Amino acid sequence: MFENDIIKAYALLNIERKIVGVKLIKNKQEFDSYDVVNLINPLSYCVAVKSASLGHRIKFDKLTSGCGGSTRALGLEKPADDFLDGTAPYRLGLFKDENVAKRAALETGNILSNTYGVLVQPVEFFSSNDKPDVVIAIGKPRELMRIIQGYTYNKGISKQFSMSGNQGVCVEATAYPLIHNTINMSLLCSGTRFLAEWAEDEGAVGIPISLFSEVIDGIYNTVNAVEMDKRKSEISEELTLNNIECMEMEYGKTYYTEYEKEKREKRKNEKH
Repeated sequence: MFENDIIKAYALLNIERKIVGVKLIKNKQEFDSYDVVNLINPLSYCVAVKSASLGHRIKFDKLTSGCGGSTRALGLEKPADDFLDGTAPYRLGLFKDENVAKRAALETGNILSNTYGVLVQPVEFFSSNDKPDVVIAIGKPRELMRIIQGYTYNKGISKQFSMSGNQGVCVEATAYPLIHNTINMSLLCSGTRFLAEWAEDEGAVGIPISLFSEVIDGIYNTVNAVEMDKRKSEISEELTLNNIECMEMEYGKTYYTEYEKEKREKRKNEKH
C-alpha cells in the first residue's frame, strides 16, 4: 500500500529532508482544489522542491513559475524557437556550439505539455487515492546509492540514466523519470545550487510513481545485505514503531564483510 511504502521509505533511508512528491495538474478546477500555499510572487521550481523537502506545501501555475527552464520543462509553456534551435542555450556558455546546444535542447524540450499547475509537497501528504506523478529524494550519495540499489534489486541495472549537469531538479529529477518511466539521478546543477542553496554533498533521485513501490521493496530487501548493525537496529525500531512488518535482521554480517572473511580464510588456508 502506498502509505506503507512512504513509512518504509523514511525508515529505510537515513535522510534529513522530507521526500518530495510532485504532481503535474492539468486543469484549474483540480489546481484550485488543493488547500496549500498558492504562490503570489514567482518562485523557481527547484526552490519550491527544497521548501517541500523542509515540510512545506506549495502550488504554482505559469504566472508564478519563476524559472524559464522549469516552466518549459514541466510543460507549463511550449519551448520557444530559439531554445529548440540551440541559439538560446548556446548563449549561456554551456555548450561548444549551437549544434551541441540544439541536440541537448531537443532532449529537454517538448518533454511534457499541457500542464496547468504544479503541486509540490512532502510525499506523506499524498495518498493511495491521490498519488504524485514523481517522487524526489534529496540527500547524500550514500543514501541515493541505497535508492539505486533498491531499483536494481527488482529491475536490474538501469541503462537509461540521463544526466547533463544542467536543469538538475526540473529535468533530471522530474521530467526524465516521467518521460522515460524510469529512475533517474541528478548531481543537481549550478542554477539550483545557487537558487536553492543545496549542501555541497547533496544530490537527487527522481522516481516515477509507477516504480516507487518496487524501489522501496528493493531497499527493504537489501537491508541485511548492505546495512551495518547500527542501521539495522534503527530500521527495525522504526518499522516496528509504525506497525510495519520488519524482516529478521541478520546482525554481524553484510555481503562485503562476509566476502572479506572468505578472502582472509582463503589466504590463511593457502599459507598452510
